[in-house]
Formats: sequence, C-alpha cells, structure tokens
Amino acid sequence: MKGKDFKPLQEEKDGGTPSGRGDSQGRNFASEFWGEVRGGAEHFQSTKGQLPKGRIRQFFYGVALPFHIARVTLASPAVRATYVKVTALQTAFLLAIAAGWAFHEFDGDKEEKRQERKHETPEARATREQAQARIDQRAKELEAAKGDPAAMKKALTALIEEAVNAGKAGDLPPSEAATAAEDAADEAAAAAEDAKEEHKGAGQEPRAAEPQAGSEPNTGETASDTEDAEDSLGDQISAIVRAEVEEALRDVPKANAKGPRIQKERQKKGFNVDAPQVRNGVFFLGSWEFWALFFGSLSAVQWIVVALSRDYHTVISREASLATGVPPEDPDITPHVRLNVPWLRAKLQRRWRAFLLFVMGMPAIILLCIPLCWFPRSFTLLSGAWGFWWLLVFTAAKSDRAWMAPVTRPPWFVRVWSALPALHGWPLRNYVARLARRAEGVAAPIAVVERQPWVFAGLALTRFVGSLPPFRCFTRPFISVASAHLIGLDPAQPPALKSGEATPAHCAGD
Repeated sequence: MKGKDFKPLQEEKDGGTPSGRGDSQGRNFASEFWGEVRGGAEHFQSTKGQLPKGRIRQFFYGVALPFHIARVTLASPAVRATYVKVTALQTAFLLAIAAGWAFHEFDGDKEEKRQERKHETPEARATREQAQARIDQRAKELEAAKGDPAAMKKALTALIEEAVNAGKAGDLPPSEAATAAEDAADEAAAAAEDAKEEHKGAGQEPRAAEPQAGSEPNTGETASDTEDAEDSLGDQISAIVRAEVEEALRDVPKANAKGPRIQKERQKKGFNVDAPQVRNGVFFLGSWEFWALFFGSLSAVQWIVVALSRDYHTVISREASLATGVPPEDPDITPHVRLNVPWLRAKLQRRWRAFLLFVMGMPAIILLCIPLCWFPRSFTLLSGAWGFWWLLVFTAAKSDRAWMAPVTRPPWFVRVWSALPALHGWPLRNYVARLARRAEGVAAPIAVVERQPWVFAGLALTRFVGSLPPFRCFTRPFISVASAHLIGLDPAQPPALKSGEATPAHCAGD
C-alpha cells in the first residue's frame, strides 16, 4: 500500500499528471525567461561597468540602455527643459505636415471623383442614375418589409442582386456598386427607425408586456437597450450587404465602367492608394500602399527636420555623455537651426556605402536560397537578416570610438566564404576578395559588433523602432551615447580609447 501511494504523491510533487507537469514546466520557463528579460533591462541600474551574463540579458540590456541614459540625463531640469522644447517643436511640425498631407489626400480624392463625374458622358451618367434608382427602389422594398423576416430576407437578396448586376454590367464600378448598396441598406434601416419613432410619438406603439407579479418594475433601460440593439442591427445589415456585393464582384475588373473612368482605373491598377474611411461607424484602415506612402513621406520630412535641428540633438547628446560618465564626443557648441553641409555630405556617403555593402551580399544569399527552394520565403528572411546585420554595424558606428576599435581578423562573412572552397570557382572566383575590399572601410565597427553582438542587436532594435515618425526626435540624441557606452565595456578596447583620450579627427557619428 505504501508503494502504491508513492506514485500519486510523486506526481503531485512533480506537477501532477503529464499535462500538469507540462504546464508547470511552461510556467517555469516563462518565469525564468521573464527573469532574464528583467535582469537585462535593469542591469544598468544594478551593476555598472560590465555587461550582464547571458545572451538574453545582453540583448535586453541593449534594448533598454537608451531609456536609462535618457532617464539619467533628463533628471537635470535645465536639460529636461531643452529636451522637451526641442522635441515638442519637432513633433508639432511633423504632425502639422502629416495633417496637411492627410487633408490633401482626402480632398484630392473628392476632387478626383468630382472631375470624373464632370467628364462623364451623358449616356454614362444616365446609366449610372438608372442603376442607382433601381438600387434605391430595392432599398424602399427592404424598408417596407421591416418586421416581416421572410419579406425582409427576400428584399435584402434583391438589393444585393441589383448591386451585383449593376457592377457586372458596368453601370457602376464595383467599388461604387458596393458603396451604393451599403448606403441604401443603411438609409432603409434609418427610415424604418424614423417611422417607428413617429408611431411612438403618436401613441400607436404597442404597449410592452406587463411585468409579472413579484418582478421589479422596468426602469427604462429596456427601451434604451432595444434602440441600441436595433441600431446595431442596421449597421450589421449594411455591413453584410457591402461584404456580399464585394465578394460577388471580386473578379470583376475595377475598370468595368463607361467613358473616361476606364482610363483612370487602368492608371491605378497594381498600386491603389485607398485612404482610411469611416463608414457607418466602422473604421477601415485603407490599403497598405497608402500607409507605406504616408510613413515614407513623413520619414522624409522627419529626416529634414532632424537635419535642420541637429545642433540641438548634439547639445543633448553631450549632456547625456556627461551625465552618464561617458567621455563626450560632441563639441560644446551654441545650437542653431541650420543645414550642416559637411555632415549632410558624410551622411549621404555613409548611406551609399551601406547600400553597396548590402547589395554585395545578394549573390551569396541567392546561392543559399537555391537549396532552400522548398521554403518560399527563404530569400526574404536571409536578406532581412543580412540587412539587420548592417543595421547593427552602423548602430555601433554612431559612436566615434567604433572607428578606432582594434581589428584582429576579417569579417565573419569573409571567413565563412573562404572556408567553402567549392564556391570559389567561376563566376564567383573573385567575389570574396571584392566583398572583403568593400568591407575594409567599416572593419572596425564590424569587429566591435562581432565581440558584442547581442547588446548591439538590442540597441539596433531600439534604434529601428525609434526611427519611425515621430519617435526619432525623442530617441536620436541617446543612441550614439549608448553605443559609446557599450564600446567602453568591450574588454578588447585599448585603455586610451575607453577613457576618451584618443578620439578620431573626423565626425563619424550621426
């Protein structure tokens, strides 16, 4: 008996059943992982002067480092006032540009539709009006069928069929056919609600059922809940109508219309910038092309704003270096709003160099994708990893100290390629030599990242997220200081470089 009781007791001790043990192991793993994340994020506060142990801790140490530097820097009221003033003005300017861009996009879309209607032929206009009239007639039938489920279903089907036929016949473009059907269904539901309100005001509304004995009296919430439910039902019906019409017209060409509209739709084929819209209380995000164009334009404006106000970021970066004990790399200057032409030239040269380094890796990535042809996204993943690697390198390069770091061996990709003699034949015989020559200019930052890849991966992630508008205005002054802080923790750095006694003559940072 004693031996029989041991197994359940042992199972209870280990977590019970196998599924219970699995849950316990999962909780333990989550707890340990969270401990690693928290330990890395809080390492700057707890232990200074050395990197945390473990890759996860180092990664999140790099992620959190700019925020710790910002917290220490902004503890000074004078620096905080300057920082808030600069970032507020930069953000306000960006938001004003974004608002103007959005309003121009919406007004342009409305003006475009007005111009299309203006150049529409009389025949096309008559056909459009007839199709719209037929859809409105089906909407009236739907309104009249309110309260009769069978008739309502029949009228709803007729409304959808009318809109689909108008789209397929070319009387209306597919998108307008779906919108017209949705608006008609919404107007029918609204008209039915108005009629119900009129009956209620005239005292013709049937009385609600009398409360049963012992039940609490109605406090008026039932009527309100009923009205909300009916409004929700009207929105659901209009949304269902639009979805059904769009599904039926999915294969119909967007240029299925008469007159000059065909040419206009052909111009938009393949790249449709559909702005966000609110229809019947539902917010539609719009197309990805719109958001790509929006954030691309905003990023360009943000870059111009930062370029003109770079002096103020330089002052904040210097204050951050002094506040955190890192020898400052930026000079003590009086900031002005200006365009620093030498900095702009160096910035463009570095961007061009980064682009060429990225492109130089494409032949190797294509070769690696050949045996991975069964995995369709192998090229996307490998090229993304290759691009992120160079983001790490140029994140480290934002500190001047990265350009003076000791280099003891070729970059890792040159070593890997050299170790594969089968790939050295024609036509890639001199590929590794050209790649090595191209990477010579950034050999020092590459060596820095190879010695501390995980912390710079975390810092690069923060830099990437912080580059999105308008976050760059807030994070940019602290990235170069964080990079200098990490380089100072590299044991391979010479003592003179750690103490800041030796600095490069040129401004390598951003």
